[in-house]
Amino acid sequence: MHLLTLGLPHALYPFGEIYFYTDLDCKFDLYLMRVSRVMIIGLTCLLSCFQCVTLASSNPQWAALKLKMQKYLMFLIFIVCIISMSSSIGSALFPITGRNATGLKYTFNLGYCLSVYPSRFVFELIGFISFARDVGFVILMALASTHILLILHRHGKQMKGKRSSDRSQEAGAEQQASKMVVAFVVTYVSLFGIENTIWFYQISVSKQGDPTLNDSRLFLSFCFSSLFPVILTTFNQKLRHRIMCCKL
Repeated sequence: MHLLTLGLPHALYPFGEIYFYTDLDCKFDLYLMRVSRVMIIGLTCLLSCFQCVTLASSNPQWAALKLKMQKYLMFLIFIVCIISMSSSIGSALFPITGRNATGLKYTFNLGYCLSVYPSRFVFELIGFISFARDVGFVILMALASTHILLILHRHGKQMKGKRSSDRSQEAGAEQQASKMVVAFVVTYVSLFGIENTIWFYQISVSKQGDPTLNDSRLFLSFCFSSLFPVILTTFNQKLRHRIMCCKL
């Protein structure tokens, strides 16, 4: 959804293709784009936390938390969805079809659509809410990934010299899954960290949507969705094997 709502309009716009004809089209597309973006962030955060709890489940307290997360996993995904939809409402209120944005303040110019905010207060309020939400996800993911690395480091020391073939396979599967999660989080923090830095600059300093900054920020957001399947197939041996079988 993120690739379609973000990538398709941006790909067509430089060629002069009119993708949106009414303000409602812009509102609908930008809302879906923001919701899908937050879902990417939220589900990646949930994945890293779930993997962290799974690896730490040898501790009774962590084991109880793991069981609860497994039991209420769909509810947690639903909560992420609610956060995504509710925190993205602001992006559906002010978009209009593209026109001359010269002289407009508190505006994000996407070319084919403009988000024109009525006042500085609304511009900064919506911007800082989005920024605080993303920073919260980043901090949570960073903590979970750090804990994963510490668990793997301790586990590697404990298994040294006394690893049977079964334990070796189990440890290898744990490490493979954890490396994948850490790769997701590092990629996320790198791309969305830079994107949020640009976003913070726009809402706190520039007060307007410079098209160059907008393009840079949206490109970074687009990259994570594009790299996600690459990371997944790189670390998931079963999936990679199935792809090879399909090619044969």
